[in-house]
Amino acid sequence: MTSLVRHRPAPAETGPALRALCEWTPPDTPGGGLHPGDLGWYLRYDDAAVVLWADADADPAAPVAVGFLDGPVLRVTAAPRADLAALSADAEDLLGPGQDWCDGLPMPGWAPEREESWSVMSWTPRPVSSRAEPVDADAAADRVLVQRSAFTGSTFTLERWRTMKRSPGGGLAVEALVRTPDGEPAAAATGWFAGVNRCGLLEPVGTRPEH
Repeated sequence: MTSLVRHRPAPAETGPALRALCEWTPPDTPGGGLHPGDLGWYLRYDDAAVVLWADADADPAAPVAVGFLDGPVLRVTAAPRADLAALSADAEDLLGPGQDWCDGLPMPGWAPEREESWSVMSWTPRPVSSRAEPVDADAAADRVLVQRSAFTGSTFTLERWRTMKRSPGGGLAVEALVRTPDGEPAAAATGWFAGVNRCGLLEPVGTRPEH
């Protein structure tokens, strides 16, 4: 079994983890339990606790898996041909009471969730007519307003938007805001790139209930 070293990089030091996730993302569907966009969105938190595994007998700076706890779920994506048994054994140490699910690793005795809520779409760029506008610093407050209105219990704030944008994952995000003809913010979406010819992620997407 592979000997693993587990690291917990600070949010500002997650560049290698994001680059690895991009490299492992296939062109046709998200890979494992974690897309680079998932990590980019998670980095809106100043105290984001990312876990990076490396092969102790190889390059300790080269990740073989990346993950983080998303509520009670440990979400992980591993490199192709990584030792999943070794990763699963080590990942069990991260799961405490109430944290009883791992997405992306075959944990002993656990069955995979059969319901799949993601839609994988093929896209050919073409000109479109839309009122959508890119989200910049001036529109960020309206982007936050849509998020908090669309998702009950959302803790998104302007400061967390800024934290996300200045994180190593901020450059992967492309955000759009849709306004009513009167200029009122109505809907917003965040798309995440993983590189040329790799599957992107569109999340979160939300509309204010009154629209």
